[in-house]
Amino acid sequence: MKSSAPYSGGATARKGTHAGPEYRLLIAPRFNDLGQKFTTIVQLETVKTFASFQYELSVRETLTKGSIHLKVLGLRTPQLSLPATGHARFMKEFQDLKGTYSVTVEGLDGKANTFQVRIAQTQVKVLASPGHPFIEVITDQIAWSEQGHQ
Repeated sequence: MKSSAPYSGGATARKGTHAGPEYRLLIAPRFNDLGQKFTTIVQLETVKTFASFQYELSVRETLTKGSIHLKVLGLRTPQLSLPATGHARFMKEFQDLKGTYSVTVEGLDGKANTFQVRIAQTQVKVLASPGHPFIEVITDQIAWSEQGHQ
């Protein structure tokens, strides 16, 4: 049974200074076999691994000219309530992104990190990142997969 309301309990947000990232963000080109063209995949997941379920990360995404904003709203239980260990995850495939974008990820606590990226058909490059990010950005799907992410 899928819950429509996101869970925003203390499971994902840590307060105060962070020793490492809370989230991982993949921004990478991907060839869409169905549409026969390149798209840009944006996947956000928690660094924290959950023992009970592979939760869905509830995120409100906003795309405007030159800007992508991801606001974390909380966790949702998976559609199938089978026990599984994993990260809470959000994924969106964008079409026709090209050029320089400001990518902002806003956590549950309202804290935000903004990155500048250049998106091309076959490559994404990080141009600028904040001084003390709580987000780890990865721009290569192979490197993402090699770290054990889906």
